[in-house]
Amino acid sequence: MTNLIGALTLCFCSVTLANNEFEDFFNSFETLSADFIQQIHADEKKTLTQTSGYLRFKRPASFIWQTRSPIKQTLLFNNHELWLVDTELEQASQRAMTELKETPLYWLLNRPEQLQSLPKYTHSESNVNWYATQQPNQLSFGFRQNLLHAIRLTNPLGQKIQVTFSKMALNPKLEKTDFVLELADDFDIIRSF
Repeated sequence: MTNLIGALTLCFCSVTLANNEFEDFFNSFETLSADFIQQIHADEKKTLTQTSGYLRFKRPASFIWQTRSPIKQTLLFNNHELWLVDTELEQASQRAMTELKETPLYWLLNRPEQLQSLPKYTHSESNVNWYATQQPNQLSFGFRQNLLHAIRLTNPLGQKIQVTFSKMALNPKLEKTDFVLELADDFDIIRSF
């Protein structure tokens, strides 16, 4: 009986600690930088695309999400403006802020106490604790050793997207100039709202 109580206590403590992991992480930094690999899967066996790049983030509301390979694209948020820049097409489009609420980056911009509902711990898999949101795109955050390790979501086509982070640094020194939109004169500018 003592072993059963001990096991139940250990399980309860593990779930309690895991449920605090999401909040603890997102409350622990003012700036963040990381490299990432993003994969889109048609199913569990078939990878459609893979991109790599980096993320830089500074509270309260500045970030840059840039893919380097296979093509260079930048998602930039600064001064309450959201931009998608395609270097190859020499095109920059300003997006409506409502589009941001449907992305994982929305969760980065806001501290847990600013969100209406927090993701809930669902399970552990390969030493990663997973938290799922209530959003229809099945958005989940995975944590390994108290750091954000991966994000999973399903796009409108039913494809599974996973972004895996590496070289994550909390509170690195980032300058305001890291988040300035600089475009060559020959770029087309599109405002889509």
